[in-house]
Amino acid sequence: MNIRLLLFITLFTGISTHPLLAQESDTFGPSQAHYVWPTEASRYLSSTFGETRAAHFHAALDIKTWGRKGYEVYATRDGTVDRVAIGPRGYGKVIYLKHDDGSYSVYAHLLAFNDELQQLADSVRFADNYQFEIEKFWGWRNIEVDQGDLIGYSGASGIGPPHLHFELRTPSHKPFNPLLTNLSVKDDIPPQIRGLSVEPLSLRSTIEGENAIFTKKAKLKNGSYSFGTITTKGPIGLGLNAFDQSNNVHNTYAVYELKLNVNGEHTFSSRVDSFSYGETHQMFIDRVYPLLKNMDKGFQRLYIADGNSLPFYKTDKQNGVLNLPVGTHHVTITTKDYYGNTSTAKLTLKVSEDQQQKKHQIFTNRNSNPGIVSPDQWNWFSDWVTIPYSQYEHTTIGLADGEEFTEHTNGIAVNLKGQKSIYVNTPETGPLQLYRINPKSTSFISSADQNHFAIFPRQTFYDTVSVGMSVNSFTQNTLTVDLIPNAYPVKEEYAFYTARDSTLSNTAKLSLYHYDQEDKEWELIPTSFTNSHIIGKTETLGHFSLKKDQKAPELRNPRLRQRPDGKWIIYINILDNLSGIDYSKSKIFVNDDQGIAEFEPENNRFVYYHPNFVPTPSMKVKVIAYDKMGNKTEQIFELENKE
Repeated sequence: MNIRLLLFITLFTGISTHPLLAQESDTFGPSQAHYVWPTEASRYLSSTFGETRAAHFHAALDIKTWGRKGYEVYATRDGTVDRVAIGPRGYGKVIYLKHDDGSYSVYAHLLAFNDELQQLADSVRFADNYQFEIEKFWGWRNIEVDQGDLIGYSGASGIGPPHLHFELRTPSHKPFNPLLTNLSVKDDIPPQIRGLSVEPLSLRSTIEGENAIFTKKAKLKNGSYSFGTITTKGPIGLGLNAFDQSNNVHNTYAVYELKLNVNGEHTFSSRVDSFSYGETHQMFIDRVYPLLKNMDKGFQRLYIADGNSLPFYKTDKQNGVLNLPVGTHHVTITTKDYYGNTSTAKLTLKVSEDQQQKKHQIFTNRNSNPGIVSPDQWNWFSDWVTIPYSQYEHTTIGLADGEEFTEHTNGIAVNLKGQKSIYVNTPETGPLQLYRINPKSTSFISSADQNHFAIFPRQTFYDTVSVGMSVNSFTQNTLTVDLIPNAYPVKEEYAFYTARDSTLSNTAKLSLYHYDQEDKEWELIPTSFTNSHIIGKTETLGHFSLKKDQKAPELRNPRLRQRPDGKWIIYINILDNLSGIDYSKSKIFVNDDQGIAEFEPENNRFVYYHPNFVPTPSMKVKVIAYDKMGNKTEQIFELENKE
């Protein structure tokens, strides 16, 4: 064992096995084995278990490497190599070890593997026509490693910045919090509470008079947080924006435990110890999704939303939903980190009597000069939508006989629940039919003219929602599709079908793209063409367009660098205007010697890698690159060795 590693061995602390994990097997338990710290880089964390990510929970501890690559990474326990993978996204270069109790440890975003594994990985990739990726290859299974053995070097592959993603899994591959083992960090800092969210849970609910999600910043005084008094009507759900920190670093982490008490009685609590990969996407409904989507704020719900089956919670009979009688109610929210450091926030809920008026109306009138009227500016909920008055005045809505609108200070609430479809017409979308989609069955919707349709398989959404489809075609190869509203998280892939213009004969370089509002860019989606339809497959709602990509990628700025592990590489920047880089077809040669074209999408660059590459005073660098529409660029650079 490396002598330096002895400094990082931690003592067994005897933490009891979590009951969810104890169900795995008689031989497995986080506290039944001894783990060593997996790197020499630091004993500090940049991220903890269960944090918010783009579409899932974080499944590991991220260990700080101070913005540098090349720190040694060690086997946390005795084991065998179960899998090694390489790719441009996700975990990047990653090692999976299997241990004698059936559990696993995972080491991701590596710069490189140890000599034995790297030589095997290189030979596999060279034999596979110099391919960058390794996904399914089992030649390294049963290679044994001892606790503390060097298995790789820290890096930033897959997703940066540089850090070590250290993940522990049960025998059934459920990730669990590594802090449940004897591993630890120094932390005597309590969590910090930043904000409260209050969600209306019916179309008649209000918070401070409005049928919309309400947020309020916390005030800190004498070590306690307060949200003051909030006036509500009807059923509501609370959420909390809080974070934790540990000693000597500025990184912010997820809190470990949340508790909600109302009038002194336990209402809701959550604690994140483990989850399955089949559940990790439920992060979208554990958090307050509209605030996550629109504000990038990870408010954690203090109630269980419909469709949520995560194992984190203990609640009252109402699953944490607050449907309180008229009067004053005292609320206490407690947040705790893994080491027991605690912060508390208090608020008073003043519940008023429901005296809202209903407005009996089937159709609204459109005025002239409406301006921009878009359903994306409305407040969408699973069972209703609240339309601001300025938008409502220019919107036509058709409901079934006897249906009613509900007036609020911020707009008109329109019931969606129980209605098979609703007619909507705005200047922005034109005629639109909103259809009710139940996640328990396959659903079919169509555009207002019946020429275009979408099919949503079972479990596409977490809850029953209403969705419409608007299609505009201007020329034979110019098409826009809107799946409205872009307000619900999508759980599974679905497909939409648009009628193909009879004059559209050449589909080369054509594809459908989704517009990412956050990143302000178009994203290619799987597209196919039949004689009658153009078919797109996607995992999101929103705006789509048919586009032609005929422009080849651009290559720039080749430069020689030496990695921390001593290997020489060449970086070449690459930019593409639309469809993205097809790295699987791209090739790089240096002095006519082909290497592996590794691709780093976050940095928009290729990396020429060859294990035996030694730079010469002058080098001819030949790059052949393709985008995903098959557009090709080929360029030769003359590179001088100035290192």
